[in-house]
Amino acid sequence: MSGGTPGGSQGADPIVHQVAFLLSLLAIGLAWPVVRETIPLDARFAMRDLVFEHWRHRDQLEPWLGQRWLWLAAHRYHLFFALAALPGALAIGAVQAVDRRTAWPLLTAPIGWVGGGLVGLWLYADFITAMPTLAVMLPALLAYLGGAVAARLGVWPRRFTHLRGTKMRGPISRLHSRLVTGAGGRVALGGVPLTIEDETMHIAAIGATGSGKSTALRALMADVRRRGDRQVVADPDGSALSTFYEPGDVILNPFDARCARWDLLAEIEHVSDFPMVAQSLLPHLGHSDHDQWISYAQQLLSSAMESWVTNAMGSSAAFVDALVQANKTQLEELCANTPAARFFEEGGERMLASILGTITPALVSLRSFAVRDGDGFSIRQWVRTGSGSLWMPYNANQIAALRGLVSCWINLAIVETLSLAPSRQRRIWFHVDELDALGRIEGLKDAQARLRKFGGRVAIGFQSFAQIKQIYGEGAHTIIENCGNLLLLRCGLSEGGGTAELATDLIGSREVERDDMSRSRTRGRFTSRSTSMQSKRAVEDVVLASEITQLANREGFVKRATTSDWRRVRIPHVSYAQRTLAFEPAWPTGHSQAYAKSL
Repeated sequence: MSGGTPGGSQGADPIVHQVAFLLSLLAIGLAWPVVRETIPLDARFAMRDLVFEHWRHRDQLEPWLGQRWLWLAAHRYHLFFALAALPGALAIGAVQAVDRRTAWPLLTAPIGWVGGGLVGLWLYADFITAMPTLAVMLPALLAYLGGAVAARLGVWPRRFTHLRGTKMRGPISRLHSRLVTGAGGRVALGGVPLTIEDETMHIAAIGATGSGKSTALRALMADVRRRGDRQVVADPDGSALSTFYEPGDVILNPFDARCARWDLLAEIEHVSDFPMVAQSLLPHLGHSDHDQWISYAQQLLSSAMESWVTNAMGSSAAFVDALVQANKTQLEELCANTPAARFFEEGGERMLASILGTITPALVSLRSFAVRDGDGFSIRQWVRTGSGSLWMPYNANQIAALRGLVSCWINLAIVETLSLAPSRQRRIWFHVDELDALGRIEGLKDAQARLRKFGGRVAIGFQSFAQIKQIYGEGAHTIIENCGNLLLLRCGLSEGGGTAELATDLIGSREVERDDMSRSRTRGRFTSRSTSMQSKRAVEDVVLASEITQLANREGFVKRATTSDWRRVRIPHVSYAQRTLAFEPAWPTGHSQAYAKSL
């Protein structure tokens, strides 16, 4: 049939209607013998006998019709005729369903048959006395027409038919989400429950300020905490810490009074750990020119740590002070007989000054731990044997001082997780909201591909893809691609599409078949009107970038890693009870003087 090809005429093509009409008559003819078996024997007759009777009484047809058709009405033939019309309506629905590749006509045809039959029965009572012939046929005739019209309405007008590509589904009910996450011990992203397989494929939440990104990540964190999983959390403003902190958790922020005393050298357990720790403290920035100097600084710091530890020269605080206060001669002695010794050769003063300038910001951040009391804390040891959560809160005015440290801590935790024995039962979450604010986390994109079998799960959130790309370069695409679970909220539409265009690309496109109806009217000597409808195929974006920019707060789209469909979601706002302060100043009284003196 021509209706099955793109561009074929649908509304005006007579072949479909002719085939449907002929098949409906054939279906009625084949159905009548079956219906006849339901008629009582004393009222049963062959249809050809009725035709012959009409011919024999052709001279006095009118009075005979009244007598004969009243007899048919008395024996309820109006109901039997209507029943025989049902297969005819279904035949029309079947032709329309095949032509338009949809099951709707098969559902609407019997509904139309019922509606038309009821109207026919209502008119039957008015016509039975004056026009018994018409009265007996009305229920069948209107039932047949009702089924035919309903079958046609089932496919016309039609919005579109999805052929392939991305499918967008409606939201999951909140009750269903709560039952699955509560009773099944699962976590949810934007109200969509995730399976264990989904979790190991990591999560990315993308949305502008106020779009609901942090709300969704906090809800995810609540599910994780309820289940008892371990977490490493980079927490902007300490909002998650104040909500989910529990006794026994560890806080790392040297400006917070509750901070553990992180011991840099406690992270060293093998000779291969020196360059790893140096790379964590001084990550590359993705710029080839500057990264060369960072590589030199990493080598100098690694060599200095190795010499310090090998010669048992003191604590981490003493090591940091030595690097900050030492002159060139002292540094040269510390790095003697190491690969960094060449930096102190004659004529390399400017190069050495550039290397030390690259190291200095990291050393200043490390000095903030010198005034802390308590036992030394090792992130790698906590990953192996610790429990609860490791919090890394920071305020906006602390980002400059803590950006490198937080990135270093997260990288150390990731590296140690990758060093554990593979396990499907282990669950360690790495939550990094505002990824673009922390600078480069060394090895994040590579670790995402490997953390799965070690029980690691990464959940990141960011506002602008341009900022992520500025930090990670082309590796930013890899970070997004490694996140199988996506939450897309309102994003910006900057030059070239921006983050909203990225969201549109992530959702993808689909191929659909749409009805294109056109009407024409000609005037002149002969006025005519015509309506035609063609079926056209097109590839289109499921969601436009402009739609992404206009989403309401806490509204967006979610995709699970193990399914191909997207769901539109609305994230409910949940108020959590505050368990502790988001930030507790570290030196409210005399400690500030000790810290100032140490600097």
